Amino acid sequence: MSVSVDEGGKGGKKSVNADLNLVPYIDLLTCMVAFLLITAVWSQLARLEAHQKGQGQAGEDTPPEKQLKLVVVVNDEGFNVVADQDQQPLPKKGTEYDYEKLAVELKKLKDAHPDKTDIQIASEDQIKFEILVKTMDTALTARFPDLSLIDAGGAGI
Repeated sequence: MSVSVDEGGKGGKKSVNADLNLVPYIDLLTCMVAFLLITAVWSQLARLEAHQKGQGQAGEDTPPEKQLKLVVVVNDEGFNVVADQDQQPLPKKGTEYDYEKLAVELKKLKDAHPDKTDIQIASEDQIKFEILVKTMDTALTARFPDLSLIDAGGAGI
């Protein structure tokens, strides 16, 4: 497919012929459309729902009844599960985080409080993202679907 412009050779003027090949441009556009469609699907599959609750967030006018506050603190030593004032440290197994023990502790809390659906994951700055994602997956499998990510320093823990 090409475009051709032909100016006649009338009046002693030189004829101007220009051929523009459109096939490479169409190939480029086809590849770009395919790439954009594929990346749009992958970004939908890789989404993880998390909510952040801040100090200035608008809420109800009436104070809610006393609810259990669950926080999983992720630090260099391992996990620390905080339920109101009770703390349960879960040290690492060697150099790896003990996700199995965290799952057991979270399931115990879920069995004790079956109506509780929210949990906060607090981490220090040096914690890797993969560790946070595995911690969030462990909380999801323990039936805590409402996850919130907070900073361990700003959480006052």
